[in-house]
Amino acid sequence: MSSRIKKAAIGVGIFCLILAGLGSYTQLLENVSESLDDVHYLLILKSTKIKRGDIVSIQGHSPQYVGKHIFTKRVVGLPGDYIIQGKTHLTLKAKNGAFSITLPLLTQSKEGHPLTPLSHDIVPEGTLFVIGDHPRSFDSRYEEFGLAPMKKIYGKAVLKW
Repeated sequence: MSSRIKKAAIGVGIFCLILAGLGSYTQLLENVSESLDDVHYLLILKSTKIKRGDIVSIQGHSPQYVGKHIFTKRVVGLPGDYIIQGKTHLTLKAKNGAFSITLPLLTQSKEGHPLTPLSHDIVPEGTLFVIGDHPRSFDSRYEEFGLAPMKKIYGKAVLKW
């Protein structure tokens, strides 16, 4: 056996061992909704260090109208951030003032279900405000989806394509 083949076999073996070791900490997901623009697949790394802008995998969350699914959403609100209600929009402001985003509010889902704007005025400890990139996304803007509990966050995307 040539030394190139031996080196390749050793490399493949090491890669497989590393992958097997990370298997319980990673997850490959297909993004089956229109929630995130131009994202078809995600490699999720189990993590508790979530920051604003991260794409997270939410598992075990059972919003009204949908039931249990694995959701992939973008984190825009952290505990302590302010939620300001408007008639046609909702504004989320970071508690330190460094971030602000205004999001449109819909009155019904694309299936015709009524949507109620989120009633919280502050993102509570232990939860995250998550949204999809699509303006019609079903997300934390609405009571029917709610804020995402941290205990339901599997991890964050480390690779997307």
